[in-house]
Amino acid sequence: MDDSYVNDSKIKFYSIDGKLIDDFRLEKKPLDDQKEIKTSKEFNSALKAVTQKDINVLKNKLIDTVKDIKKNLAMNNTFISDDINDDIENIDKTITDVEALISDLIIKKSSIKIGIFSSNKKEKKAKIRGLEASINYLSKAQNDIIFLKNEYNKLIDRSNSISGLQTDEKDNKEEFKEDPLERTINFYMNKN
Repeated sequence: MDDSYVNDSKIKFYSIDGKLIDDFRLEKKPLDDQKEIKTSKEFNSALKAVTQKDINVLKNKLIDTVKDIKKNLAMNNTFISDDINDDIENIDKTITDVEALISDLIIKKSSIKIGIFSSNKKEKKAKIRGLEASINYLSKAQNDIIFLKNEYNKLIDRSNSISGLQTDEKDNKEEFKEDPLERTINFYMNKN
């Protein structure tokens, strides 16, 4: 690669046929932080709808994760007496429930002792293997739930920031029709 190209302040653009297109410079315009961001009401409502869809997807993922936890524990012959919370709004409780469940399973596993003269060694070893598999699965599921929590918090923050944006009171819809982001959101929202 030519060093003069790297140090050149111009950005080089090429057309489809490979010819160089000149005189494109990167203009650095500072952002005005004092200026308020204004959007159209339709854009805000479309963005809120998209955000709510994402929240619903996370809600369903959490419900499915809790169902998978119960199914996996049952397959490993580990049955729980308490129910795991699957409400996305109380996801911290879900994480706490899974932590408590992992702790209980570790205690149960450590309470099984196999000695030289122990009876039912095969059953005890099978029980330990089942508990270990359950503990490993719960640890992975807990990481997934923590990831869901982080995504949920981002979406809630985004939803709250949308509510705080001021809307442009102009009724001139032609000005907003040219906004490609709004057109994209409206396209996907109207697709349903």
